Amino acid sequence: MRATSSMWKVLLFTVVLAVAALSLYLLLSWGSGAKQPVLLTGSGATFPQEQVNKWVIAFSRKYPGIKIEYAGGGSGKGLSDFLQGVVDFACSDVPLKTDDWERAKSLYGKVYQLPWVAGGIAIIYNVPEAGNVTLRLTQNVLVDILLGRIEHWDDPRIADLNPSVKLPHAKIIFVHRSDASGTTYVFTRFLSKISAEWRDRIGSGLTVQWPLDRIGRGIGAQGNPGVAQTVRNTPYSLGYVELAYARGLGVFALENAVGEFVTPSLESVLRAVESASVSFDPSGDVSSVDILDKTLNVRVSGAYPIVSVSYVIVKFRDAYPPEKAEALSLFLKWVFTEGQERVNIAEGYAPIGKVFRDVGIAVAESLAKP
Repeated sequence: MRATSSMWKVLLFTVVLAVAALSLYLLLSWGSGAKQPVLLTGSGATFPQEQVNKWVIAFSRKYPGIKIEYAGGGSGKGLSDFLQGVVDFACSDVPLKTDDWERAKSLYGKVYQLPWVAGGIAIIYNVPEAGNVTLRLTQNVLVDILLGRIEHWDDPRIADLNPSVKLPHAKIIFVHRSDASGTTYVFTRFLSKISAEWRDRIGSGLTVQWPLDRIGRGIGAQGNPGVAQTVRNTPYSLGYVELAYARGLGVFALENAVGEFVTPSLESVLRAVESASVSFDPSGDVSSVDILDKTLNVRVSGAYPIVSVSYVIVKFRDAYPPEKAEALSLFLKWVFTEGQERVNIAEGYAPIGKVFRDVGIAVAESLAKP
């Protein structure tokens, strides 16, 4: 028994030494510019775009020989680009559907879907009369607004929640995504979770038929930046965006599952994410795991109710040229280690839990193996 234990210790030490040597080799090669420059391209969700941009800037300082371009465009575009072989990686707020996962496997041998950052979806508003006061919304009132049952800002169901503000008798305008959007998917999954009527009548998806569009009080906008800008330009409107895009706008304190009014923040997002520890196979059908259900409207004090992880989706090692596989390995290894430190997390986002970090590191290391 002692001999077996010793053998495992030697094997583990050998693996750790090999990984460290590889990391040092890659650092010395691309960090010094000794290797040929490599370009990695990605597209997809705008939910994590500001975080991805921050990571790319910090990573590029350390490894100037690896250039990374991330185009955004929405989760739908990223998944489409990935399946067509247009990009090296995609970002999405929702995993591949089972049929798309099967297609990706047939194209690339394997596909890995890795949660790499968390964020909260803020309900933003433009109500000049509110000033610097943070308005409150219950979950039921939010649903009734979006179903068209509450038409004006001074409706008693809103006013009673916000007695310190004289709300105007102005019609509520709803700004939503016009593109196929993971942010929309997360938001409508939340609405479906808290309202059986919403689930049965409207449902969830990258796009949905918004009730307020049918009565002339809905506006579509492209991407998280487009929704934020449209709300900014449209008095008496509200919309939904990843928190990073809410700067300069009113953000509702939304009722959570235990009856508290909570605004999205690093702390309130972390409260939700930390309760969602789940083991999964990143090369499997991740859509069947339903990680999102474990981060939405969790019954935890201080947790914000609309929280999601966002995924990076990459191919099997042999589907890349060797130099790209090595560069992508190095980038992912950095993201799942240094990239999760608070100093490298952009405002409006939160790091992922240890289970997800460990899975990401293991996949990153597999991409570098010959």
